[in-house]
Amino acid sequence: MTADSKTIQYAFALDSHGFLTHIREAVRSQDYICPGCRQNLSPVMGEKNARHFRHAQECCTLETYLHRCAKEAFFERYQKSLNDGTPISLALERQVFCTGERLALARVSSLRCQTSVPAKYNLTQFFDTAALEKKDAYTGFKPDVLLSHATSERRCYIEMCVTHPCSPEKIETGVPILEFKIASEADIRQLMTGYYSGKDDNLTVYNWQPPARLEETCRGECSVGNVFLDVWSLSESGRLNRTTQPLSAVDLTANTVSNTWPSSTAGAELIANLRNFVGEADPDSQFPNCVRCEHAEYWEDGFLFCRSKAKMVPYTEARQCASYRMKT
Repeated sequence: MTADSKTIQYAFALDSHGFLTHIREAVRSQDYICPGCRQNLSPVMGEKNARHFRHAQECCTLETYLHRCAKEAFFERYQKSLNDGTPISLALERQVFCTGERLALARVSSLRCQTSVPAKYNLTQFFDTAALEKKDAYTGFKPDVLLSHATSERRCYIEMCVTHPCSPEKIETGVPILEFKIASEADIRQLMTGYYSGKDDNLTVYNWQPPARLEETCRGECSVGNVFLDVWSLSESGRLNRTTQPLSAVDLTANTVSNTWPSSTAGAELIANLRNFVGEADPDSQFPNCVRCEHAEYWEDGFLFCRSKAKMVPYTEARQCASYRMKT
């Protein structure tokens, strides 16, 4: 890198006041220095070649230049926002869990419907002070930019990663960290926008997870829709009907836990569920049904094992069975 430093076309330099300046705003008569090596830079303002700053001598690496430009760019943008009240926007994702009645149909207490929604923060509302390369008195680390709050212990590290990402020790402090991957001057220009997102390829967020939210109703399609349920109904002739649906498709206005449960339900639990459902759907026992018989042991595709007859019988056999006894 060093050998080519005279020919690299740098787009940024520090002016006489220490402000990061793009070559588009450069003035030929002004003095400029390199953010990386602090040596003089000359603005090349010709018409044939792209405008750029050039070192007078070989003294800087591109890595150092990018790293220090990025720190200056973020710091200056943050200071500007603190001064004029414009936001520094950070968009993250908040997890939302539904605890509504739809999940009750699945009969699994640990099951949650989960989705994510945008959570937008204005960093300047959380951190009213920014400092370049200032040591954090609480941890001993010196981030590229330290964001803090004047009246609390709240703080955030801004790190520029050209070749060296955050160390595990720094991450393990629990301090929120925004690590920007800097590979080119385009990344520096993006820093100067003041709009950042956890979805950006060049941003890694550590220790900053918006608190989850519990809601009673689903936001859109239920995320646990791959749980399949059996929905039962009783026809006017007393026949049992079953449809299998994903949890997300069950009509909550017509179905409840009384007639809907996971398709995996079997054995004694299934018989108990059917017995309760038929009891509610036919409270006057208009249609004798084997599922309500004390001899019923288990259900299998419309047949029940009858202990009295020691065999599988259709659930409608109760209508002419002398052994039929309703379970009390």
